[in-house]
Amino acid sequence: MKRKSVATYTVGCKVNQYETALIEEELAERGFRIVPFSQTADYYLINTCTVTLRTDQKCREYIRSALKRNRRAKIVVTGCYAQRSPQELKRISPQCQVFDNYQKRHIAEYLAKEAFAIEETRESSKKLKLISKFPHHTRAFVKIQDGCRSFCSYCIIPYVRKEVSSRPISEVLNEVSRLVDSGYKEIVLCGINLGSYHQLIPLLGKLDCLPGLERIRISSIEPLHINEELIGAMKSLSKICHHLHIPLQSGDDHMLKLMNRKYTTQDYQKILEMVRKSIPDVGISTDLIVGFPGETERRFYNTYDFVNKMGFSKMHIFRFSPRPGTLASRLPGKVSASEMRWRSRMLDNLEKELREKFYREYLNKELVVLFERKMRGKRENGKAFHSGFSSNYIRVLAPASEDELNRLISVKINDVNCEFAIGEILH
Repeated sequence: MKRKSVATYTVGCKVNQYETALIEEELAERGFRIVPFSQTADYYLINTCTVTLRTDQKCREYIRSALKRNRRAKIVVTGCYAQRSPQELKRISPQCQVFDNYQKRHIAEYLAKEAFAIEETRESSKKLKLISKFPHHTRAFVKIQDGCRSFCSYCIIPYVRKEVSSRPISEVLNEVSRLVDSGYKEIVLCGINLGSYHQLIPLLGKLDCLPGLERIRISSIEPLHINEELIGAMKSLSKICHHLHIPLQSGDDHMLKLMNRKYTTQDYQKILEMVRKSIPDVGISTDLIVGFPGETERRFYNTYDFVNKMGFSKMHIFRFSPRPGTLASRLPGKVSASEMRWRSRMLDNLEKELREKFYREYLNKELVVLFERKMRGKRENGKAFHSGFSSNYIRVLAPASEDELNRLISVKINDVNCEFAIGEILH
């Protein structure tokens, strides 16, 4: 029997990427051949995101590009866009089969039945589904939590991932052990609202004791989930990376209230001060929204000044995109697209300044780096430059050999710019 091929593409967050990896592994176990999305395939799987209008557009573009590659292919569409508006996606083509977020677990079973007329047995349907590899990544993402009920006024996620759940610690440990056995040195714990995981500190403690695992990175976590217990764990457990991504969204208290964020700028500042006091080398990154309804020029500059004061190591800046059904989509005080672009550029420039300032603190110092990929073109003394990340999420470049990929290696930093810290490996 000819092996059927499946090409996958993921739009969106780390949780989506994890869920695609899980489906790919299930499909491979059932006899499918996983091929790059750029190739012709019998089936295409597109795991969608719907946080902005642009991500919706991207998802539709990938569906249409798959249909161009193989007009006879069946297109399986899942994820948050599929949850929010399945009929909209089905209208693109009769070949689109849509699975919402809660049907996603049945995709591999569906395709096996479709391609090979294989019915899943009761025993195989009960089998615990875990990943043992994370394709095209040196760091493996591990989903430990799902769902959110915070209802920030701009956010569609509570409407498309309503069910809040936490995976059992034993299941997470089992999965991480499989990844370590496959050669992964660092895992990234992720969730839709990670801080609501029911036993985060006990899980971190058990992972820290896992032989072969060298780094544990905490993904995005909300400000009010950061407390002395978590900071204490980060300080005392040797494998936890000294980096936190803590979404701010706005540096103006009136805007935070409109966004239904449940903290003030003073609360946020105190949290950062508490973290930095205990972990001086911590890198703190954040998310910001510009052009939210009601954001006047004065309120934007309040954000600009507050961000500058907080000294983030990295910032992700998003222009407001109204999501159907959210409170923010009905708020007055719309900001023009040209004004949003200008504000975004202002914060982009500040982001580069702050990142370089943070990197500059490590000039002539040593960082331990997990090297991930070879950089095209750039060489020194016959060796290609490779890039990787430090514990506190500084992106480091250094000339290295192929056998130094996926290894934790000490690097002395000799130069920095707003993109990289550049150094030499210390043997």
